[in-house]
Amino acid sequence: MKNIKTPISFLRSSLAVKQLFVNLLLAPTIITLTANTPTSSAMNLFENYSLSTVEIIRNNGYDVEVHNVITADGYILELHRIPRSKRGQEPTRNHPVFIHHGILGTSADWVLAGADMSLPMQLADDGYDVWLANCRGNTYSRKHISMSSKQRAFWNFSLHEVGKYDLPASIDYVLSISKTSQLHYVGYSMGSCVFFIMASERPEYQPKIRSQISLAPVAFLSNTRSSLRFMAPYAKMLNIVYQRMWKGMFMPQSSMQKFLASTICREKITQKMICEKCIIFSVCGSDPYHFDTKLIPQIMGHFPAGTSANLAAHFAQFILKDTFGQYDYGRAMNLRQYNSTEPPTYDLKSIRVPITLIYGENDILADTIDVMKLKAQLPMVVDSFPAKSPYFNHVDFLWSTNVTEQINDPVKEILQKTDRLGWTYTGTAATAISSAVAVNAVDLPQIQMLQLNPLSGAVNLAPSLEFFAENLDAIIASTMPRPVDEHDAAVFEREREQQRLLFGGVIKFAQAAEKKYGHIRQEITNEIAGWADDAATGAESRVKQTAVLVNGKIAFAGHSVAGAVGKAEHFVAGGVGKAEQTVAVGIGKAHNYFNYGLNKADWAVNATVGRVGRVFWFWK
Repeated sequence: MKNIKTPISFLRSSLAVKQLFVNLLLAPTIITLTANTPTSSAMNLFENYSLSTVEIIRNNGYDVEVHNVITADGYILELHRIPRSKRGQEPTRNHPVFIHHGILGTSADWVLAGADMSLPMQLADDGYDVWLANCRGNTYSRKHISMSSKQRAFWNFSLHEVGKYDLPASIDYVLSISKTSQLHYVGYSMGSCVFFIMASERPEYQPKIRSQISLAPVAFLSNTRSSLRFMAPYAKMLNIVYQRMWKGMFMPQSSMQKFLASTICREKITQKMICEKCIIFSVCGSDPYHFDTKLIPQIMGHFPAGTSANLAAHFAQFILKDTFGQYDYGRAMNLRQYNSTEPPTYDLKSIRVPITLIYGENDILADTIDVMKLKAQLPMVVDSFPAKSPYFNHVDFLWSTNVTEQINDPVKEILQKTDRLGWTYTGTAATAISSAVAVNAVDLPQIQMLQLNPLSGAVNLAPSLEFFAENLDAIIASTMPRPVDEHDAAVFEREREQQRLLFGGVIKFAQAAEKKYGHIRQEITNEIAGWADDAATGAESRVKQTAVLVNGKIAFAGHSVAGAVGKAEHFVAGGVGKAEQTVAVGIGKAHNYFNYGLNKADWAVNATVGRVGRVFWFWK
């Protein structure tokens, strides 16, 4: 009974149930949209949102190359290179530029908005040899020299392995092909995080970095206002679920994702209410005035692109611990791995690389307070400044309508300065000051971290629907942008009310569906339990009947064997008696033949002796 009920009770976990409810909620809209779209048109949309990085770059008029790099631990990474400008001009700058994407992203994130917004394409036109990274596990880097991505061992990595193995292998390859000794590194979000890990764990690579630019830098995350912080306490249990059900793979790119991109996220109403607010806004945040919503179908066609559950859990540990350290395996495993119950922290103070930090004052994921903590730990900060727009949020570093003015142009100015052969860092590489001093030195708005109602019960796989219902206002308020003036306050209040209605409706629908599902599940459970009991009872009866039959057969067989043994003994005894009699007769006959032979021999001897006597008498 236990084995039968276990998988049924597991279906009650919020992961599967919520996913089912969301699909059910979206299903009528999907059907309506696809019913009103000609088949050929729908297929064309699907293909457009499925273009690869290489196809997007080529469609924008640039040459592109694909390179494969093998890491020290056997992962095969795919790098995309823009080797020359749109006009075909070869690079004129002294050092190549290596650009790294964020979590669950790929190289496509940098180019899907087209040349007018794409930093890599603009840098290629500015004379740089541009290389786009793809870390292990995403759509383009899902190969290994000895393992398949279907194996659990393939997904056994965190941020640590990306920084320790992926970046060094990629950097060495780029320098080898470009025939230079240094390169510029531009990292967005996770791309900055893994750089700090590499520079800390592999200090021999620090001299190979001409300059480093961190966009929406991530290292400390304890002050994040993203909805991810509400899931962080459940990351460990969620990781176990992903390990058991998907072998550690986390949110890979899928056909359903592209289908939603070409249907739900294409229509203005559902695009704004579902794709932007539910998926993008609450997790990463966006500028309420300048985020390019027309890009949402393309974004959803490429993002998320997959990673490991361990890597996602590593980010959750940053949120919970307020430290920038290695992966926490738990106290027992940490002792074996690190010889300590707590994982070691990365030594940011040891990084002797010229670094520029560019952040958003309204970034709900990489909060300004956390960025200042990071800055305080880095000894060679060339510059640190926010985007000009006070509304700039996390995804706006890629897809804001004014990203060129806010981000791309400042990045190009920094690269032009640091790319000159005679340029050297002239700032103070002193011991980093404490994070508390650094934060207090900046006039930051005070944020009250919202207290959420705790879940009832012991251990939960993920927040329940009741958790979201009780804390809905707090969650929405936390993920909202900070208002800059009175006009913003009114606009954001309307935005908050819209989200409350939207998410509240989804939660109520999900709760109703869960209740109905609970009745159905209980009925199915009872049916299976009854069937199992009947089967068990019938099996026990048949076992008893079989035992009686077998015992009877054994007794019958015993009698048969005893009779057979008696007959065999009698037969043997008779045979022995007959054999003894036959032997005795044979011996008697043999004795008679022997005596007769002796008599015949005696007679023959006597006759011979008589003849010899007569001969001697005649001779005389």
